[in-house]
Amino acid sequence: MNRLAQSKSPYLRQHAENPVDWYPWGDEALERARREDKPILLSVGYSACHWCHVMAHESFEDADTAALMNTHFINIKVDREERPDIDEIYQKVVLLMGQGGGWPLTVFLTPDHRPFYGGTYFPPVPSYGRPSFRQLLLALADLWKNRRDDVEGQAEQLLEGIRELAAGGQDGEGAIVGPEPLATAARDLLARLDPEWGGFGRQPKFPNATCLEVLMLQNRVDGTGSDELLLTLEKMWRGGIYDHLRGGFARYAVDRVWLVPHFEKMLYDNALLLGLYADASLRWPEHGFLRRVVRETVAYLEADMRGPAGTFYAATDADSEGVEGKYFCWTPAQLEQVLGSRDDAAFFAAVYGVDPRGNFEHGMSILHLAQPPAQIAQALGMTEAALEARLAPLRARLLEARYQRVPPLRDDKILTSWNGLLISGLARAAAAAEQWGEPELQARCLALATAAARRLLDAHVGAHGEVMRVDFDGVVHTRGYLEDVAFLARACLDLHEATLELVWQDAAAKLARYALAHHAVAGGVGFYVTADDAERLIERSESQHDSAIPSGLGVLVEVLLRLDLAGVAPAGARAAAEACLQRQGAAIRQPFAFASLIAAAQFAAPEAAHVTLRGASASAVAELARTVAAARPGMRARLAVSFEAAEGPPAALVCRAQVCSVPIHAPDALRAALLDEASR
Repeated sequence: MNRLAQSKSPYLRQHAENPVDWYPWGDEALERARREDKPILLSVGYSACHWCHVMAHESFEDADTAALMNTHFINIKVDREERPDIDEIYQKVVLLMGQGGGWPLTVFLTPDHRPFYGGTYFPPVPSYGRPSFRQLLLALADLWKNRRDDVEGQAEQLLEGIRELAAGGQDGEGAIVGPEPLATAARDLLARLDPEWGGFGRQPKFPNATCLEVLMLQNRVDGTGSDELLLTLEKMWRGGIYDHLRGGFARYAVDRVWLVPHFEKMLYDNALLLGLYADASLRWPEHGFLRRVVRETVAYLEADMRGPAGTFYAATDADSEGVEGKYFCWTPAQLEQVLGSRDDAAFFAAVYGVDPRGNFEHGMSILHLAQPPAQIAQALGMTEAALEARLAPLRARLLEARYQRVPPLRDDKILTSWNGLLISGLARAAAAAEQWGEPELQARCLALATAAARRLLDAHVGAHGEVMRVDFDGVVHTRGYLEDVAFLARACLDLHEATLELVWQDAAAKLARYALAHHAVAGGVGFYVTADDAERLIERSESQHDSAIPSGLGVLVEVLLRLDLAGVAPAGARAAAEACLQRQGAAIRQPFAFASLIAAAQFAAPEAAHVTLRGASASAVAELARTVAAARPGMRARLAVSFEAAEGPPAALVCRAQVCSVPIHAPDALRAALLDEASR
């Protein structure tokens, strides 16, 4: 066992029995590197990363490779989900070296943390156009010992490149606020959608919910992209990337047609997609699969990912028993064994594409719907309702049997930012369920969201407003980053809109105040990833670009603007948000990198609306609140809603561009005002 056995990270604990003399990132390792004048081998990964496991098995579990690592390097393991600040800095090294970023990340540093070489996965023997990992270790050890000047020169070049990347792409040219910039971004994204299979690009294919949100915003304005959005949402649901027995989405598909997933399931993907499908179900209510995805994803998250404190775990692995996808895939014989009927097994196999030859490895098949259910039902001479009535109990029996299999490893750490995303997704699902007329689902979504938010505010936020990032086994640790502050603040705002309870709005305002005080760039033109009193690394990175999740910058700008519209923003909030939007004017030309900021900017547009619901209590304005919720899907502009305690009859004020209506008391008049506002 090495030092990682005592780590609070499930990912680091996976490496506790490696023969490598691993350290976690910290003073002990960094001081030893300085004292012994040894280079640092920094390895960054995460628990559900398939190729991280492959490299660990091939190299880190190999005694000879470990001996080389231990002799020549100080070896540090980092969980990129716990320390995105470290990962963000050193990912730039592989970008500067002309490689695609990703995980595992392998970077070699001087004792003072400056990188001089890096890559991702390195094989045990030369392949994929790369040297073997052991060849690389020997070459870099020799370089460090005999050509130190070359190391210093390379380190300075990479450090300068990191500085240039940090400074690049920030100009005030162009506009990001208003209908035309949004339309420009949407046209760019729409041009990149696969017209046959949906999704962006060819393969691999990621859901990229943040970019799809931009298309949804533009679709609400003028109907642009309805066919493409529906195609993408349906193909993802019908494909193997969706778990047809339990619900929820895998991380991505390795192919163009969404069939073969990388089977890891991440909380953030399901959080983002939950909200997207919920909103889409209101935009296109005639497509029942959208509601089905919402219901099943909520059920999956509650059943498989919820911890005892009410917050949600981070991820589940792609592998079980050392085989990728084994937990999720089926053969015809396995279907017959579980279902006990050859006819039922053949029926299920025909619908979900289970073939004797298999569509995956080892003769296994990934469940998917090759045709829409309506077409399948027609071909079988039955109604779609009858088809589903026959399939539902078969899926339930197979799911019960699947739970008896050895499951993939679950990463049981709780991340503040990812839980914030899920709280927002659950709030959107609750709003959709209300419009579907499903009050039980609405109440369940709100109960799940509320419990998670209360736990985060109680356990993850300190007395001085500081936010912590991780909870593992009830121990909260690691200073939070901008995304943790911003995502939690937005989650609180979404809960305020859903419940009209002022405690959530107050919490959002306090978190926003903390971000302005401790994360803001000098001059208020941006925000750093880390707080001003956090650990100092070689660079204090700014939060700018989206990744698999929205950027902390984009979400915080949204929070600041929504609080400003409600009239409860901290001092300087509007100015800081507008300064960020002006500085990132070029973002409109890079919608893949800045989708969350583009979406947030629409709250600064003159068209953006705000409704203040006034009354003696939240229950007093409930009918007006329902009116707002029912009108919202038909509105073109962004809408923020808040409650204000006041004496007198319940009333709503509709404000836009610093002009407010007179108090509106009748629901019909409120609906007309909202839809009239949206059509201007």
